[in-house]
Amino acid sequence: MFAVERLTPAIGGFVSGLSRSMIYQSDFGLRLHTALMEHQVLMFDVDGLEPLDLVAIGETLGTLGARHHRYRTHDDSDDVVVLEWQGTDQPDAAEWHSDMTYRNSPPFASILRAVVVPPSGGDTLWSSMYAVHDALPAGLRDELRHLEAVHDMGAFRTPAYREGGSDGLVAAMGDAGMAVHPVISTHPFTGRQYLNVSESFTRWIVGMSAPESARLLTMLFDLINRPEHHVRLRWKPGRCAIWDNRGTQHYACADYLPERRVMHRVAVATDYRSPTAGKTT
Repeated sequence: MFAVERLTPAIGGFVSGLSRSMIYQSDFGLRLHTALMEHQVLMFDVDGLEPLDLVAIGETLGTLGARHHRYRTHDDSDDVVVLEWQGTDQPDAAEWHSDMTYRNSPPFASILRAVVVPPSGGDTLWSSMYAVHDALPAGLRDELRHLEAVHDMGAFRTPAYREGGSDGLVAAMGDAGMAVHPVISTHPFTGRQYLNVSESFTRWIVGMSAPESARLLTMLFDLINRPEHHVRLRWKPGRCAIWDNRGTQHYACADYLPERRVMHRVAVATDYRSPTAGKTT
């Protein structure tokens, strides 16, 4: 049995008593899913995990394959994305976001393992969109429930343009896609409501003028950034985190350059245990 210690009132649990052999036990996926639904983000240290072990963890939760359009994959598995930054690189996750909300069905969960970490810096923070939703004034919540927002690939436009000009940008936007999601979405498993806009990928509120939309979104982004909604993880080699991409956002601090940071990530596309797997509404 593993145990989970709550890290903040809003979000996050640290798992103890977990070993590599446990992830191959028949009841592991159910126990992990139960803990994830309660805490939204789980963090743990397990010696000896390899890329294929991350794949095995993901497969206990759901189907894999929600791969990012920009990142390279590991030689051992196309389901393991390699995130590497150093020198003069410009890390692209130093913005609050849920992964790939520019898709109609964003991934359910992500599994991240630290491979190389800088001497200091490079922490990751998560914010509970349940907590943000619940902190909204009741009148504003009622108004937001009737609104939808457009999500697109955001700052990933920049490398697309630099590599291919206008034609490359158009092609990349077509490959990545765009999606419209309710500003207030409902978690398909827990039934809880959460705020579903992010500074990375949400472009405008449907039906509003550009200035009206910008003012409303800026206010919501400020609420997401409040520390009482957050948990923060300092990485060390081998440390892992799993988070529910529905109802959380995360932010990877880009304060470690020119030092090197290498992470392995597996995206779980659908949730075996959800009656509306992969949907945001």
